[in-house]
Amino acid sequence: MEKPLSPRSAAKRTAMLDAAQACFLESGYASTSVDEVATRAGVSKATIYAHFASKDDLFGAIICRRCDDQAEGLSSLSLPDSSDARTILTAIAQRLMALFVSPEVMGIYRIVIAEAPRYPELAKTWYEAGPLRGKQRLCDVFDDMKRRGLLDFDDTRRTVDAFVGMLRGECFHRVMIELPPNPHFSAEATIETAVNFALKAFAPTA
Repeated sequence: MEKPLSPRSAAKRTAMLDAAQACFLESGYASTSVDEVATRAGVSKATIYAHFASKDDLFGAIICRRCDDQAEGLSSLSLPDSSDARTILTAIAQRLMALFVSPEVMGIYRIVIAEAPRYPELAKTWYEAGPLRGKQRLCDVFDDMKRRGLLDFDDTRRTVDAFVGMLRGECFHRVMIELPPNPHFSAEATIETAVNFALKAFAPTA
């Protein structure tokens, strides 16, 4: 079990992670040096290596921190106290879309995609700590909706995967590759389509 960091060490670690994330997002993984991160964080290179074994380890820590934030956001997702499936699904979809296209999440996603062939372990860390944990939280929500008779489906994981997949459509991909938005595929339209599809596909049987 790791020894808890002192407040001073924890603050330094946070500063290093903040600086490294900014450097990686601005310059990419390959072009970012530990020296650059140290200068930006206002610490020595030795201090960084006292906390992180390598640049890979530093990058992995950033991914885990960001994924922890995402998972916490989904875990604390405040759903409407409603018996209306449309209201609940819309709230879920709005939270997910905001998360998917946020600059920080999108920036890390781009880096992971670019570096995955060379650093598969980092991609694995990102996937298990982020999307996989998020989908598990959604499975719990969908199972609860099924128990309440609001939806009906056979396989929870596939149902959640289909719902999330509909949100990662044209709007998401245009943001990812920095194309101008297409009004026909706005975030609002994407959410409406996904919710309408889910309500029809997973409607409770009479």
